[in-house]
Amino acid sequence: MTHSQEKVLKTYDLGQGASAELVQWEETLWCGKLRIAENNTDEPDIEKLMEEFVALGDAELSPVDPEPGWDVCMSFNYLTSERPSGVFFGFLVQSHRQPEGFDMRWLPEGQYLKLEINEATAKALESEPWTGGVPPYQWVSESVGPKLGFSCGDSELPIVEYYHHREDGSIDGCWLYVPVREKN
Repeated sequence: MTHSQEKVLKTYDLGQGASAELVQWEETLWCGKLRIAENNTDEPDIEKLMEEFVALGDAELSPVDPEPGWDVCMSFNYLTSERPSGVFFGFLVQSHRQPEGFDMRWLPEGQYLKLEINEATAKALESEPWTGGVPPYQWVSESVGPKLGFSCGDSELPIVEYYHHREDGSIDGCWLYVPVREKN
């Protein structure tokens, strides 16, 4: 599935029905809640973040509703120990004018390797299926990326879990985006 903010540059067959895509992601604006860890070694308080995010659930976003059926979890600074980790739950929006209480986050343009997080991808990578928690960015940083000539060093771009939901609210699919650059 290709999103409005991304352009697929190349698709790689991983075997067993799985693939990876190199995508160019345009600058985007996100509305949600962000929490930063208190130091450079721990994660932020995810339970508190979820409470804060859910508490904003009834707010009406403006002037353009968020992308229907989609939401995101972004993990900042998980590829470095130079800055504290941060997690952001939110939605793609078109305007920075949103209700009180939301955090706004501009993401610059960047390149990502994109994988669908599912059993086929885990099997193709000879990994255990992901069951939640920190996204399996090692699938890209330690397996797929190096094989395809990409590195995933210190980046100000986040690791992104992009979720699509059915009308009943259940998850229809999840895609993992890990910032990459070509190895020199």
